[in-house]
Amino acid sequence: MLRSPSACLVAICVLAEAVPAQTLLRSVNGPAASAQFGKACITVPDQNGDNYKDLLVGAPGFNQGRGAIHCISGAFLATGAGAQTLWSIAPPVAAGDNFGFALADVGDVTGDNVHDFLVGQPGYDFGTSQNSGAVRLVDGNSRAVLSLIHDDTPAIAFGSSIATCGDVDFDGRREAVVGAPGPAQPFTQIFVLRGAWLQYSQQNNAAVMLTNTAMLGTGHAFGASLASGFDLDGDGRLEIAVGMPGSDSPGGTDSGQCRVLEIRGTVDSQGFTIWVLDVVGIYPSSVAGERLGQAVDASHDYDGDGVVDIVAGAPNAPNGSAFEVGRAVVLSGARVMAQTPPYEIYTFAYGSVTPPVNHTDPAPNMHFGAAVRACDDLNGDGVGEILVGAPGYFTPGLFTGWSFRGRVRIYSGSSGALLTSVAGGSTDRLGDALAGSIGDLDGDGFPEFAVAGSLSDAGGTDSGLIKCYRLFPLQPSTYCVGKVNSLGCTPFVSFSGLPSATSGQPFAINGNDFLNQKIGLLFYSHSTAAAPFQGGTKCVASPSVRTSVQASGGATSGSSCSGAYFFDFNLRIASGVDASLSAGAEVCAQYWSRDPASPSTTSLSNAVQFVINP
Repeated sequence: MLRSPSACLVAICVLAEAVPAQTLLRSVNGPAASAQFGKACITVPDQNGDNYKDLLVGAPGFNQGRGAIHCISGAFLATGAGAQTLWSIAPPVAAGDNFGFALADVGDVTGDNVHDFLVGQPGYDFGTSQNSGAVRLVDGNSRAVLSLIHDDTPAIAFGSSIATCGDVDFDGRREAVVGAPGPAQPFTQIFVLRGAWLQYSQQNNAAVMLTNTAMLGTGHAFGASLASGFDLDGDGRLEIAVGMPGSDSPGGTDSGQCRVLEIRGTVDSQGFTIWVLDVVGIYPSSVAGERLGQAVDASHDYDGDGVVDIVAGAPNAPNGSAFEVGRAVVLSGARVMAQTPPYEIYTFAYGSVTPPVNHTDPAPNMHFGAAVRACDDLNGDGVGEILVGAPGYFTPGLFTGWSFRGRVRIYSGSSGALLTSVAGGSTDRLGDALAGSIGDLDGDGFPEFAVAGSLSDAGGTDSGLIKCYRLFPLQPSTYCVGKVNSLGCTPFVSFSGLPSATSGQPFAINGNDFLNQKIGLLFYSHSTAAAPFQGGTKCVASPSVRTSVQASGGATSGSSCSGAYFFDFNLRIASGVDASLSAGAEVCAQYWSRDPASPSTTSLSNAVQFVINP
């Protein structure tokens, strides 16, 4: 397992994003205008016995906001063959109820060995209480809607977010965490509902509530996002990560924060178990207006300490201007629990944007971090990846106007490096929801992943869409800076071909503008760095591996920058001399050379980073 978080702690040296979109396997448009197909999307177990995982997709805007859910075939996503949609449910609810706004796989609630699904309906009105909200259990076997569990507080939007938190009360059923982040006075809440009671008809959520917690004050949006099912401190009690993007303290108005709550059971004097939710960790933003916690997720350990870490999005983060460019952070679960800074393992900034030139240009509000996903391992290195959506990404249109495409970036969980990014088509607004890994659909040994744009116009205005991608092939990129040599030249790396574990074609890494007739070599490791080294920058983390010494060639007399090096890295992969060079491995490589007139007598290029393709 390859990890080097220390090399990129807090700030990430992001690769240049001059990489093509990954292989698009399939695109599925929403069923109708305004459906917002893709507002929620989760991977679910094989629904029809064809040995493919499937995709459950919410369309809360369907039919005047009544809403629907659709199960999309994994086999169709992989091959294009067979039925696209395995089943759909559009219950007879009121306009504006938004059935399908949130989704969760709650395991087998009904006892038939088939997974069931909890669906959020935050626009549900209870009597005169507008938008009090509800959740409903869908039987995974019969696809019947079994229950309506509602709240009766006006405008709290119960059911806006859902997560499962394991079997807390040890009755054989998973409990569910439900957010109610609406602007109701005087508080917003999250609720833990008993899994065994989710299937029973119409009832107030108090009837199925295991416990709840409230955040005093209005506008905090406490529970706008949820992640759970992990034990961060090893005490046998499960925690819940809660996004609170409307929090005003301490960073300022709408700075936001992420809180960690623990579900605890205590036995009272009568022998009854009393369940409570206690705040056990806080990560507050220091950036006014960024709305940290609009999205949270947690499934993987990124820093190798054995504790699950937390991914949080801040989609309104400014980037040296008033524009809502956005960012995302990966927080150490252990350090947040212990309240021991620094909390950040990785920080992903969107990067630079071009401000509007005139009033006809849109503001570059990319909203990077509107959705985040702690994704399963996509490149086979044993560590999950991190997906971050930027639904506001746009480019100039082909003929006129602007193309609001949206973008999703895929970061390596083991190094924090940008592996690749995908962008939608015109008006797709891709990246406001992320399903993440949906299993190995094409049989290449690596999972595929799915992302959504619920406001895509591909099938009509705001119809929404889902797109499924294969990670490979991944293209190399250069990063870091070379050291100016004694003749004033800056050596640099170039490359040709594609790194591959099986290809017979070369992947050439070239060193250019080195001194002529000097020895040098290529060295590499599996993580980036940016450390002072011999008067320049060592771009490759330690420990590193040296390749054989080469001669730079070039002019046979005098001193010039005509020297160059060449190394076919695919030959090294194929030789088997380094067992770590397997398909999916991340590699960082840099050239070193002699420069007798330099104070350090050495020269350094910039570096190339790549993933070995299958």
